[in-house]
Amino acid sequence: MPIHLRVENDGFEGIFYQVRDSDKKALIVMSGSNGGLSLTRKEAEFYRNNGISALALALFRTQDTPKELSRIPIEYVESAIRWLRGQGYEKIGIDGMSKGSEMALLAASMFSEISCVIARVPSYFVSEGLTGAGKSRRPSGTSCWSYQGRDIPYAPYQSRKFSVMKAFLREWEVHIIDFNRDKEVRPDTIIPVGRIKGPILLISSKHDEIWPSYESACRIERELRERAFAYPVRHVALDYISHAVTAMDLPGIYKLIFRTERQHPKECRRDREILRGELLFWVNEVWK
Repeated sequence: MPIHLRVENDGFEGIFYQVRDSDKKALIVMSGSNGGLSLTRKEAEFYRNNGISALALALFRTQDTPKELSRIPIEYVESAIRWLRGQGYEKIGIDGMSKGSEMALLAASMFSEISCVIARVPSYFVSEGLTGAGKSRRPSGTSCWSYQGRDIPYAPYQSRKFSVMKAFLREWEVHIIDFNRDKEVRPDTIIPVGRIKGPILLISSKHDEIWPSYESACRIERELRERAFAYPVRHVALDYISHAVTAMDLPGIYKLIFRTERQHPKECRRDREILRGELLFWVNEVWK
């Protein structure tokens, strides 16, 4: 049975899917700006169903976490690491998608206990947070992430308001990549991926409608190779899949809001098959 964990007792909120008699590996799994745990838990279940213990970690928009994507404490990951160590797990990896990939790379650069990173549709820098919802969603004027009560340096949006609905009506999909390209990226906002102490798998989409994950993954890969990074690095660029690079099949609503999922269903299914194989190979064969 899954174990439900709460901030009050454990320092973070999440659902742990344990595989008994497995090796001493466990993955912390996070999703993106959708918030909540519905998508995160499905990805954690994918790992559990394939023999890997996984913790679906809530970042925001749950009972115990902030309501908005602003100043999310990195201590959630720190506490999750501590809890997994207490359960006897010797190797702890992290898998983040979209905004979760930003947190995954950042946390792995800070906490040496993380010995494997999977960054799906990543960003190479820390972004400004978002506040509000629907038509009123706007930049928060704060970082997405905080540590010890302080904002992590972030790249602010140049546009101070945007409309997902207008973009949807214009493009017939959630298409905000131009908004997400329009940021002031200073050196102190770039995630120091060279500090990570383990192999890094980057998954990007050439059809990403939300932000330029392919360009970000290429930049991260290039930086690590130039630094002669001591651990394996692999960048898998998928041709058709949307920003929602889920191992599990997408709920119908996501197929509605991403045009490539509607126009290329067969190719997106094939991309997900590739994705599942890459994830399992990385965790089982590369992460030693």
